[in-house]
Amino acid sequence: MSEPLRTPSVSRRATRPRWRRALSIVGIVLGVLVALVGGGGLYLWIQLTASLPQLDGKAAIAGLSAPVDVARDDLGVPLLRASNRLDAARALGFLHGQERMFQMDLLRRDAAGELAALIGPKVIANDKKRRIHRFRHRAHEIVGHLGADEKALLEAYAAGVNAGVAALGAKPPEYLALRSRPEPWLPEDSLLAVYAMFLDLQDEEGKRDSDLGLLRDLIPSEMVAFLNPIGTEWDAPLLGDAPAPSPIPGPEVLNLRAASSSAAPAAATTEPETAPTAALCSQTTCTSVCACPISGTAPRSLGPTRTASRDR
Repeated sequence: MSEPLRTPSVSRRATRPRWRRALSIVGIVLGVLVALVGGGGLYLWIQLTASLPQLDGKAAIAGLSAPVDVARDDLGVPLLRASNRLDAARALGFLHGQERMFQMDLLRRDAAGELAALIGPKVIANDKKRRIHRFRHRAHEIVGHLGADEKALLEAYAAGVNAGVAALGAKPPEYLALRSRPEPWLPEDSLLAVYAMFLDLQDEEGKRDSDLGLLRDLIPSEMVAFLNPIGTEWDAPLLGDAPAPSPIPGPEVLNLRAASSSAAPAAATTEPETAPTAALCSQTTCTSVCACPISGTAPRSLGPTRTASRDR
């Protein structure tokens, strides 16, 4: 009696096509990537949300002698009401620390020449220019020589800034991107911010100061005050009133018509110019194409004048 024919058993895994296995591997990799991206996005969202400043409710700030009310207008600009200046400075520092810490950090580091420690070596050249002035040393000395009231004001503001940063749920996002943390705000840092604003508003060559000095030398002081006022009636100074506008100078101060008419005859009697001859005065520090008024000597000719003609 013949035995029945038996076929060898083949496992399902061995009979599964290769493309299905490759597809499963790709699915697993994509799932891991989606989980990583989703987890990273969730972490970033949590960090950004936690770094937002507190806009309502109550906040406990150590050092306040009385409650401080903070109201905001439609644009989010805060209005502080405090019983004294120290409480106002401390509360203002709290708001600045929560909302503007990174910008304030850039200001103090720019003036002190410490940007490279936060951003990287690409700004070392800028730090070298700033450190020549030794602004941090100067700011530290100024704070040391301040009166008790002024020094207490800067210290209250600095304490408020540090309290505001500490009250955040997470560090500002700029520090998250730079993988750094904000350094504590010091009383001298407020003066460094003033130095930074000076550097932003002034040119390194002092051209504006030179132009203003030239104005003071050439025109009356009343005209200088009108062209370069110290302020306007729309200013809102913290101390004192807004400066009154400078009056428009009349002809008794500067008469442009008389000045132009007196200059006309002088221009009419000017001798006609001869062919320009390049000349150099006897002093090596002055070059001119005419007689030099500095040395008072006749110019020394550099050579005969050549006139080019073109045949047409």
